[in-house]
Amino acid sequence: MVNNEQAIVVSYYLSRFNDEAVNKLGYKTWKDAFDDLSEKLQINKHTIKNWRDEFDPFHGHRAGWHQRQPRKAISNIISQFEQLEEFDIRQIAIEIINGNKIDLPEIDNSENEVTASMIYILRGPTGKKAEQFFIEYHRLNNLPIAGELVDTRDLGCGYDFEIKSESNQHFIEVKGLASNIGGLLFTNKEWETAVSIRSTPYFF
Repeated sequence: MVNNEQAIVVSYYLSRFNDEAVNKLGYKTWKDAFDDLSEKLQINKHTIKNWRDEFDPFHGHRAGWHQRQPRKAISNIISQFEQLEEFDIRQIAIEIINGNKIDLPEIDNSENEVTASMIYILRGPTGKKAEQFFIEYHRLNNLPIAGELVDTRDLGCGYDFEIKSESNQHFIEVKGLASNIGGLLFTNKEWETAVSIRSTPYFF
């Protein structure tokens, strides 16, 4: 059973991306979405809807619960996810819907600010496995570039690893696929970083 903290993330996705979220999750109507999500998350469909409504004043699709201050849990989720794009949040939502536990960043409830490192530690199981494979592959083979491997995944740099060789620095973005076919998607942060660095990207 998915806990409430995880399930609230799904409601955030529904609120922020509205009809697009419903369609991207494979539903034809909001009723279909609430009914199916209620069954899969084992949470009352009205609760899921109420959580969505709490986020609505921040996204403008519906009035939502504009007359009251948001709960701390709602504010924290917004802080954690507001810099992530639709695809990234959808992948996290899908993992939660499928019953996979996501390691959400811990936030000090006495603070309102969320550091960049908290935002960028949200990676799905497929991505984590690919990154771990790369770490082991580089340790054993010293490829694709020989040098010191620096883990930058939790720093919000726009790339996963840096390799410091004798003559240069190289930046690595690791992408994983859940099946033998599929495409790769880069976030704006990743693409803008690659452009600003003006480095030949290494795909692994």
